[in-house]
Amino acid sequence: MIFSVVEARAQTRTNYTANNYITVVLESPNGRYEFKSPSLLVRYNRLTDQLECSVLINSLLPTSDTIPPTMAYEVLYGAKFPELTFEIDVPEDIISSERPNAEPMNQRTYITLQGITNQIRVPIVFAPDRNRISFGTNFDLMLANFEASIPTRYMSILTGRLLINISNARWVDQY
Repeated sequence: MIFSVVEARAQTRTNYTANNYITVVLESPNGRYEFKSPSLLVRYNRLTDQLECSVLINSLLPTSDTIPPTMAYEVLYGAKFPELTFEIDVPEDIISSERPNAEPMNQRTYITLQGITNQIRVPIVFAPDRNRISFGTNFDLMLANFEASIPTRYMSILTGRLLINISNARWVDQY
């Protein structure tokens, strides 16, 4: 089979780095329901100067045997909205730097949850290196700010607050 140059150019590779961890905590007045996934995908979009992060809701697993295994999937409506996504603005000076920035920077971040995208400022610590960006963040979200709903069976035990932690995630340019 012979491929033309046009067909070869049409097949652009999307370069994601996987094996990044994300923790999502569903807050309750009586405690926390913590879920973790090693499947956070990260890529850097050079056209928008953003880190694009995505995790499948069904990859969020409880960190304790006492937590219902499908709770995060049900609360985040994973059947209808299978991904939780983040688009984080990354300043050009961070990309061109080779020194880590120990101070968190409040970066504009677009978060899509239950099909609704909101823009918030999130504290991000960047550690750039040649062809690589490492970063971490901790922040919280209120489901009400996304006009998101909580399934009836969880309304009495959850506050509607989500705590998100991404620690030492990385994107490596493999080209």
